Amino acid sequence: MRDGLIIQILLIVFGASMLITSFVSLVRRKMSESVVIPWGMGAVIFIVLGIVIRPDHWREYISPQGLTLVIVIFVCAAYAIYFFSIRITDTMKKNNELAIQVSLLNTEVEELRKKMEALEETESGQGNKESSHNEKDTVRN
Repeated sequence: MRDGLIIQILLIVFGASMLITSFVSLVRRKMSESVVIPWGMGAVIFIVLGIVIRPDHWREYISPQGLTLVIVIFVCAAYAIYFFSIRITDTMKKNNELAIQVSLLNTEVEELRKKMEALEETESGQGNKESSHNEKDTVRN
C-alpha cells in the first residue's frame, strides 16, 4: 500500500463526513442554508483534494507521529467550528425572531398612538363645550 494512499483516504472520508454532517444539520434545522453552504463547499474541496493530491513522499516532510498530531488537531478544530456554526445559526434565528417581535410592537404602538390622538380630539371637543357652559353659568351669576 502506498504511503500517500492513507492521507488520500482520510481526506475523502473527512470531506464525505463533513458533507453528510452539514446536510443532516440542515435537515434537522440545526444550521441555516447560509451556514451550510460553506460547509458543503469545504467538504467538496476536501474530497477533490483527496482525489487529486498524491502525497507519496510525505514521510520526508513530517513524521508519522507528527501527521497523527496534525490530523487530531485538524479534526478537533473542525469539530469546534461546527459547533460555533450551530450557535451562530441559533443566534441568527433568535435575532430574526426579535426583529419580528419589534415590528409587531411598533405596529401596536402606532395603533395606540392613533387611538390616543382620537381620544384627545374627542376630549378637547367636549372640553370646549363644557367650558362654554361654565362661562355662561358664571355670566349669569
